[in-house]
Amino acid sequence: MGLLHGACHTYIGEEAVAAGVCAQLRPEDTIFSTHRGHGHALAKGVPMRELIAELFGRQTGCSRGRGGSMHLFSPEVGLMGTSGIVGPSILQATGAAYAQKLLKTDRVSAAFFGDGAVSNGAFHEGLNLAAIYQLPVLLVCENNLYATEVAFNYSTRNPEVGSRGEGYGMPGVAVDGNDVLAVYQAAEEAVKRARSGGGPTLIECKTYRTRPHNEGMRDYGYRTKEEVEEWKARDPIATFQTKLVDDGVVTEDELEKIDREIQAEAEEAFEFAKQSPWPDPDTATAFIFSQDGVETDEPPSAADGPAAREINFMEATLEALAGEMKKNPTIFVFGEGVGERGGNFNTTVGLYDLYGTERLCDTPISERGFTGVSTGAAMAGARPVIDFMFWDFALDTLGEILNQIAKVQYMSSGRLKMPILLRGCIGVGHSAATHHSGNYYPLFVHIPGLRVVMPS
Repeated sequence: MGLLHGACHTYIGEEAVAAGVCAQLRPEDTIFSTHRGHGHALAKGVPMRELIAELFGRQTGCSRGRGGSMHLFSPEVGLMGTSGIVGPSILQATGAAYAQKLLKTDRVSAAFFGDGAVSNGAFHEGLNLAAIYQLPVLLVCENNLYATEVAFNYSTRNPEVGSRGEGYGMPGVAVDGNDVLAVYQAAEEAVKRARSGGGPTLIECKTYRTRPHNEGMRDYGYRTKEEVEEWKARDPIATFQTKLVDDGVVTEDELEKIDREIQAEAEEAFEFAKQSPWPDPDTATAFIFSQDGVETDEPPSAADGPAAREINFMEATLEALAGEMKKNPTIFVFGEGVGERGGNFNTTVGLYDLYGTERLCDTPISERGFTGVSTGAAMAGARPVIDFMFWDFALDTLGEILNQIAKVQYMSSGRLKMPILLRGCIGVGHSAATHHSGNYYPLFVHIPGLRVVMPS
């Protein structure tokens, strides 16, 4: 009918995973999802009419028409975003869990990702960081056997994703992803562990999408029709209905009544979405930057601070950071050596003694990982400061900066802020050659959503 614009990756055949996991979560718990996120959205509580309106690109959609099928945001119910990029959900859910640890809550977060993400660096870096910080996060792999059209057993020598948990120092389990009770029970144990401080769990749900990777793409050639039909016979909704009737929990008439109610809700949502207005073109550039605070070109007056004195840039940034950390307990610093050592250039010296390891947190050498984790932490209410040491190292995380940090506020129509500071030294005179002397601000000033500051 021409109502969906762009790609649409359906969740048909995998519904037991979203239902089983989200049934164990509270409204205030958060989830982060993928391009195949419709089921997660519904299971977490996004109203059906808001979901379909977003698929149609309408103003009444859960992302206010900015997301379409792949980019769903509803922080009001804990859906913090679905990403068209493979892997960020792992890092961002881990970051949200870090924020909850910092804020001393018992909330948990969950990342949904496919088998294709297991071959991505975000999987390794995210699981490693979740484990070493013992974070309250569920890492849920929906292993549907194919990443786009590449068979999982081709792209790895270890197709048992659940077994990989042990290598990172966390429990790893594998369940039948088409059995909603098996998923529910695995999630129950993982949530209890997370809430009690026991750390993360990797859950592999073996399931199958019975539609093409994306609507309009071919469905056979990389898999057989017989294989698809075999999995259709294991449809998680139909098999659960049969079990409920066989066990005497409900009657077929009661299930048919539920089906009619769902059908009526879907039809009403469809009509609502069709009649909903398009977003106002005048708002196309809204929410690229936060409107909080006041900008001015006027220099501060003498009354704004202490008497004039001369210090270097590092001393100035340390003073600023120390003052803000004293006022705001949600600020924390990530980086290599920023803890007890005080930073490579004394950028955090003395702060570890005041605030400890959760707010002055040393990281492994995994720039993409800890930047993505910081992104999720910012979405969940913390204020991260990322210390890259040398700005060259930020290039390892360009995708997280450009596709996530710069765009989250825009894609969520301003409902999610991105109060995150990324900093590093440039052009230092240490004779360190080209990999430690880069000055890349001309690149970053061209990225909408970023504010670039270079003292000189």
